[in-house]
Amino acid sequence: MTLAADGTSRGRYIAHQAIPAPGIWLTAAIALLALMWLMVSFVPRPAAAQAAPPFPPAVIVVHLDGSVDPVTAEYVHRVVVAANDQHASLLVLTIDTPGGLDTSMRQMVQDLLNSPVPSVAYVWPPGARAASAGVFVAEAANVVAMAPGTNIGAAHPIEGGGENIPGDLRDKITNDAAAYIAGIARQRGRNDAWVQDAVRQSVSLDADQAVDQHVADLLEPNLSFLLRDLEGRSVTTTAGPLTIQVANAPIAYIEMEPIERIAQKVFDPNIAYLLMTIGFFAILIELFHPGALLPGVSGVLCLVLAFVGFATLPMNWGGVVLILAAAALFIVDVKAAAHGGLSIAGLVCFVLGSLLLYSPPGPHSPTLPDVSVATPVLAAAVAMGLLFSVLVVRTALRIAGRAPITGSQRLSGATGVSSTSLDPDGTVHVAGQAWSAHLRDGHMDPGQCVRVVGRKGLVLEVEPADGLGSSERKGDI
Repeated sequence: MTLAADGTSRGRYIAHQAIPAPGIWLTAAIALLALMWLMVSFVPRPAAAQAAPPFPPAVIVVHLDGSVDPVTAEYVHRVVVAANDQHASLLVLTIDTPGGLDTSMRQMVQDLLNSPVPSVAYVWPPGARAASAGVFVAEAANVVAMAPGTNIGAAHPIEGGGENIPGDLRDKITNDAAAYIAGIARQRGRNDAWVQDAVRQSVSLDADQAVDQHVADLLEPNLSFLLRDLEGRSVTTTAGPLTIQVANAPIAYIEMEPIERIAQKVFDPNIAYLLMTIGFFAILIELFHPGALLPGVSGVLCLVLAFVGFATLPMNWGGVVLILAAAALFIVDVKAAAHGGLSIAGLVCFVLGSLLLYSPPGPHSPTLPDVSVATPVLAAAVAMGLLFSVLVVRTALRIAGRAPITGSQRLSGATGVSSTSLDPDGTVHVAGQAWSAHLRDGHMDPGQCVRVVGRKGLVLEVEPADGLGSSERKGDI
């Protein structure tokens, strides 16, 4: 818009049209699909003998499955406290973990070292492992037992995304971890030299080797044999020397609470990816339709939860960059009216980023889970991206093909009222705006009707009119 010398506005006005959102309904549909996924994923699996803990003394069994993360650390803490409160005769922690976060591991270790209830770390079932952070947790128990076909070790510290820690920082962290696990092993009377090698050199042992080298104490095929062989064994806890007495003791399996299951699902690679995808498209919808609030708020929440989950997963941040590039291409496609070319490129970037997301560069670390996006989840995300691309392209084409709502095309033939005398130049009011005008012939007083017959630059060519058009009579002038 330009201003005339007299302060009135004049010029060519192109009304600003906000790009219609692909639809808040799309966000609602995505959220509904995510909710359905979570509901299916979080249904607790039936566990044998799962019930409220019986009257003490009892053997309490807790499971450490999957990555060591804040949720599992809080779960183990809750069970250790419950075992103490109920004066349980024994706490059995079954372990099958590739490792996880250092902070969560240290919380578990402190709970086990400071528990007055005797504890047993049982690497089970056959085929399970206690790797990386799992070695620390296992060695913190009073007794370490392993099932045949299991292994323990590979505790060298690495970055959360699977990369090696660089330079001096690596040496500091490695030395700290080696000293920490050596102190734990000495306190429990086990092989402190080997556990340091597990940290410094990532060595591992199978169950038989672990028992032979006094890294583990017992080789047991199942829980019944384990309890039988523990009967009468002497251990030392914070309550002092104790003798394990579990003959005929009831067994209580304490599983995760539903809220803990839900929270832990954030660390599932498919859920984390799904949350990132929902957040990604919700933020795009908010950018295309500012002020909608629901897409923006839900998108930020989903992205925060996704990146919390990424903390314990092997990440390739190049995949994240490709997904961010896809977002930029979607936005530029509409702003630059590329009519779909950039959206297709964005969709390709999104698919490539999704495939690379859980593939960190370099050799795969044995202490991190081998994860990838499940094919159905990836297909659903790609379908979501394709739908979004179609909506964006359709919107861009519709806007590009829309006739201008103002300008010379509309002004030609429009009627208005002279604001000042036209002799032959003056000011008129046409299409709701004040314009500089030139009267082709004669003279006109203020308040008379005029019709636009042409335009030269920012000056309208007008002539006398018999009356106003319908829009001007309704007050648009």
